[in-house]
Amino acid sequence: MPIPDWEAMDVAGGGASDAFLHDWYTAAARRWMEALGRALPDGQYSQRASDDFLLLSSLPDRTADLVLERCEQARRAIRQRLGSIGKDEGYGPHVVVVFASQDSYYAYLEHYGPRGDGRALSSGVFLDAGYGHFASWHDGLDELEPVVAHELTHALLRHLDLPVWLNEGLAQNVEHALVPALADPRVRLYTPAQMHARHLAWWDAERIQAFWSGEAFHFGEGVELAYDLAAILSRLAAREDAAFRAFVVATLWEDAGAQAAEQELGFPLANLVTAVLGEGDWEPRPSTWRQPDDLLAGID
Repeated sequence: MPIPDWEAMDVAGGGASDAFLHDWYTAAARRWMEALGRALPDGQYSQRASDDFLLLSSLPDRTADLVLERCEQARRAIRQRLGSIGKDEGYGPHVVVVFASQDSYYAYLEHYGPRGDGRALSSGVFLDAGYGHFASWHDGLDELEPVVAHELTHALLRHLDLPVWLNEGLAQNVEHALVPALADPRVRLYTPAQMHARHLAWWDAERIQAFWSGEAFHFGEGVELAYDLAAILSRLAAREDAAFRAFVVATLWEDAGAQAAEQELGFPLANLVTAVLGEGDWEPRPSTWRQPDDLLAGID
């Protein structure tokens, strides 16, 4: 599949105007999507565009236009919700690819890192590589709406050096705010009490390090619990809005936000976990983290 070498194509440092760069990257994105659509074997792909988005899909034109409308609505709502911590950086439109099959979706993701060896399945991903874009294999509006909200949140947080747990926690909480039905306990597989019991049974001093490093969100049996814990911890940290926003901006991936928590929240990061799981060895220990070289460039 065609994957442009965006570093070699970079023209942003040449002193060109913002208007020129927007037009250049828009044209480049369109050529890229044209080539990708021709390469995909499972449907007749075409492009549709709105003010801020470029969509490649095999959806009927009317459905594609509705997807773009939802994307525009989600962008406005997310920008309002994130405020100053969410930014539309870069040039050209947000690119969205809706694959006609799971097979094509996962084949495409292979170009950004192996998906084998126990990697979790996903319904969508923001690919933070080259020209950042997001992809899904869902083709129904109801299924795509939460995917758009989640992955677009990642796109608007791209400029920050966030650890995976905070990035995913923010994306999930925004997703649930924009699609309230997702948070309805009547549609959840487990009750809050059952989920809490599962967390208590799963997390220990070793597994919490995989959570802080981000590995727990991609590999192993605890992926679902990692996402749920990230959403809980992000909500706890956000109880004081101004302090939380300062924390998000100051957080660094390299220590999972430990220093920023001390400085901006006024307490150790481990206290958030203690509030959920009780006393334990919850401090991030970056020196123990396993950092495989083949992690996918995307954020699910």
